[in-house]
Amino acid sequence: MAGITLEDVGKVYADGTHAVWDLDLDIGDGEFMVLVGPSGCGKTTVLRMVAGLEEISEGEVRIGDQVVNDLKPRDRDIAMVFQNYALYPHMTVYDNMAFGLKLRKLPKTDIGRRVGDAARTLGLEDFLKRKPRALSGGQRQRVAMGRAIVREPQAFLMDEPLSNLDAKLRVQMRSEIARIQRALRTTTMYVTHDQVEAMTMGDRVAVIRKGALQQVEPPQVLYDRPVNLFVAGFIGSPAMNMVEASLSRSEGVSFVEFGGMRLRVDDKALQGRPALKAYEGKNVIIGLRPENLEDASLVSGAAADRRISTVVELREALGSQIAIHFGVDAPAVVTEDTKELANDAGTEFEHLEKQTTSKFIAQLDPKSQAREGDRLELLVDTARLHFFDPETGLGIYGD
Repeated sequence: MAGITLEDVGKVYADGTHAVWDLDLDIGDGEFMVLVGPSGCGKTTVLRMVAGLEEISEGEVRIGDQVVNDLKPRDRDIAMVFQNYALYPHMTVYDNMAFGLKLRKLPKTDIGRRVGDAARTLGLEDFLKRKPRALSGGQRQRVAMGRAIVREPQAFLMDEPLSNLDAKLRVQMRSEIARIQRALRTTTMYVTHDQVEAMTMGDRVAVIRKGALQQVEPPQVLYDRPVNLFVAGFIGSPAMNMVEASLSRSEGVSFVEFGGMRLRVDDKALQGRPALKAYEGKNVIIGLRPENLEDASLVSGAAADRRISTVVELREALGSQIAIHFGVDAPAVVTEDTKELANDAGTEFEHLEKQTTSKFIAQLDPKSQAREGDRLELLVDTARLHFFDPETGLGIYGD
């Protein structure tokens, strides 16, 4: 096994398109690193440069201590897993997994041992004599994984391997891949557009936007302390609610005001943000995650200065929770970051600019009786508020 290091890596295509910019990334030996971002952000290009399938225009890529910029893919000691499985339909599961080892002319006993070990790890022992057409989608993906595992490479590179599976199978397979990687402790780069996959699988997650690295942290740090509006809006499902607000302080208490509503900011939200003091009397963008809102009628002693009042536009019953859609009487936040988020969600920027209300979502306890058209009081967990500079889009922390 070995770590993977990218230093000032860039990719410029012949037509002048700059797909990746000055990317620095250090993946530790045995680490599971997830690259996540919108479609077309450059994450697959990064993976392909590490694999040797794309030429590196700038910078240096190392696998272990070896610079691999000029090495052919077969000489890099890596194994790739793709979204389309790429199995040989006329071969059995055993032969598909063994094919690469046979090309390397390994002894039959070594091939049998490696395939047998991988099959046990993946739960494929009973399927070794079957052909791909007799397997389910999840089983085919396991075979593709097995073909990579038997190589015993220094690193796995995985390019959206679960994108062709249905939702239920994706959940099952992402836990399987994470379990297998932790058992093998093989350095892994995993590319996905699905931020839920990123959050649940990675030791660390690298968020990429327009070919530039935004933030690299463990999943919980990305969630709790996003570096900018783009990371804040991309990480989390449903996405973070955002609105521009004025920040004030009176008699030792901080408040944010927006859409005719005034919230007292919990001291816990201020403790890790000493830089917020400089914004008193100014505008900030606040972020509020849907899961940090609750139906005030379900909470005894819900303080008035931690509530917002709204009208329910749409109710979605999801079993374990209820999603409430509502509007806040304040214009939508429009920055370069939110434009990119809107494009990724399929919303036209011009439509976003014209919104005179900000669209919010709240995730409530299923006991809530709120229905479409009802007036609803929502309790805000103001200890979990996020703050961003309206000019730069950067998170306001002070460290």
